[in-house]
Amino acid sequence: MTQYNISITSDIVCPWCYIGHTRLSRAITHHKSIHPNDTFHLSYKSFYLNPAAQTGDYSQPPFPIPSSNRREYYASKFGPQRAIQIERMMIETAGREGLNFSFDGKTGPSRNGHRLVRYAQNHGGEDAQNRVMLGLWKRYFEDAVDITTLETLTEVGVEAGLGNEKEVKAYLESGKDAKEVDDEAEEARQKGINGVPNYEIQGIWEVSGAQEPRAFEQLFARWKEMEKKKGAAEAANGTNGSSGGAACL
Repeated sequence: MTQYNISITSDIVCPWCYIGHTRLSRAITHHKSIHPNDTFHLSYKSFYLNPAAQTGDYSQPPFPIPSSNRREYYASKFGPQRAIQIERMMIETAGREGLNFSFDGKTGPSRNGHRLVRYAQNHGGEDAQNRVMLGLWKRYFEDAVDITTLETLTEVGVEAGLGNEKEVKAYLESGKDAKEVDDEAEEARQKGINGVPNYEIQGIWEVSGAQEPRAFEQLFARWKEMEKKKGAAEAANGTNGSSGGAACL
């Protein structure tokens, strides 16, 4: 049996992160069809595509958070024509992965969403973390829901099994963990991560961007071969490598 540890730096408002999750999941499913006893542990780390939107002022209440029309935001960031092209391309790409993307709705700072992910990691473990990530991604990218609101984040937390409505809401309103997720996002920048998703596999391989499943499958197989030939301890001293793909910048 092999245990795979994958650290994923991502933003909950990054379309490639959602697509990347879908592709990684397919790679894991394929690998486990061959090696059913292998296990995978995923850990999400925060990243801000729009760092300026995070205030850094921890004395202010975490809600309400200003949000804006999503299409207008993309037009201001990329230019009107480029924004239209990006929307069409992302909808087509997501569709091939079985995702029904919509660019309606609003967007805004993602700090509170990352706080909820951190709360899930600390209070519900990996399964709760994954449920929160998927709950936020689906609402934002497929249901055109504003995930900056206290109501939406509370709903996601309750659905993920983090407590009742009162408990989850109390955590979100407390502002707890804001500095921690800010520091984590800044640490990613300092490490040279400028786009997401970014995957670190077994602590030695870096995969940047939403790679096709085959890229992950090859690394999973390579690790098993290293274990077989050298043993896990020696495998940890293997050659670092990296590969790149589509990412949100």
